[in-house]
Amino acid sequence: MKVAAVIPARYASSRFPGKALVEICGKPMLQHVYEQTAACKGIDLVLIATDDERILSAARAFGARAVMTSPACTSGTDRVAEAAKAIQAEAFINIQGDQVRLDRDALFSMADELKRGCPMITLATPARPEDGEDPHCVKIVVDARGYALYFSRTPIPYAQSKGHYAMLKHVGIYGFSRETLFAFASMPPSPLELTESLEQLRALENGIPIKVIISHATFFDINTPQDREKFLRQWPQ
Repeated sequence: MKVAAVIPARYASSRFPGKALVEICGKPMLQHVYEQTAACKGIDLVLIATDDERILSAARAFGARAVMTSPACTSGTDRVAEAAKAIQAEAFINIQGDQVRLDRDALFSMADELKRGCPMITLATPARPEDGEDPHCVKIVVDARGYALYFSRTPIPYAQSKGHYAMLKHVGIYGFSRETLFAFASMPPSPLELTESLEQLRALENGIPIKVIISHATFFDINTPQDREKFLRQWPQ
């Protein structure tokens, strides 16, 4: 089975316009994401999907395979699904273009699970205490088999009694079987998705199980100029 990674990247970020091309240690941010993804075992192809000629040109300049997708795509997953139509692969991993630090072992595990027939998969890491009240930090609870029960911007589970369950932070990287990706992209937004503004809830509301891999490595995504400065302080090289 062939697994492709697609990196959706757009220029018009509301909190950090043009962030995909912002310089990080001498390279565009998108190049850092691409190179880490391309080095992952189990991923057979890496593709950048964008709606902006500037990103397309930059991606091709650093040697990436890149395609244009429609400006009508309303989410990264929609962009991945459009690009996937032209890719001969049985499974896809959606990697955000601002995820400048990745756990390659976790990505390998995702690819392995997809090859075993998993319909949809994502990642989580242990949450920090300050993550609980941060609405930009999505929390996740999983069942005893390692499947997602719910995602929320609020702290879940509520610790009425402490010491039983450690809060988990969701990492916005998804894997889909080809069939699941196209089915998911064709579904209308669901009520919980619209309420929390979290598209993964669409899968749960429509009965698509989401396997969760818990990683203890460090991930870092850049959403604002302040995030970039924080990243450069922590990893100056």
